[in-house]
Amino acid sequence: MTDLSEKGSGSETTKKSCADCQTSKTPLWRGGPAGPKSLCNACGIRYRKKRRALLGLKKEGSDEKKKERRSSNNKIGESLKLRLLAFGREVMLQRSAMESQRQLGEEEQAAVLLMALSCGSVYA
Repeated sequence: MTDLSEKGSGSETTKKSCADCQTSKTPLWRGGPAGPKSLCNACGIRYRKKRRALLGLKKEGSDEKKKERRSSNNKIGESLKLRLLAFGREVMLQRSAMESQRQLGEEEQAAVLLMALSCGSVYA
């Protein structure tokens, strides 16, 4: 092992360079076949694309999966929205039954109106 004080006093300075294109300036060092932070940003992106292509991890497939997830999320969102609307109606019916006993306060009226606006059952 070398002493750190000797390392700093030497006249030779090793500048980090890309293992592929030998550049020394890059906004981000990326991992490559030579280890972590051995490639410049551009070479690291190229290396990752080639590696994914060899492994069969194509980006187009992930786009299709994202579209499938979005459509299933929309289906879930629609069913959830319908259930929330039904629940809101139930709550409003219960509130209207209780309303004969007492009037809603100003804050409670604002909260009910805000909930109705947020789920789309009332339009401003």
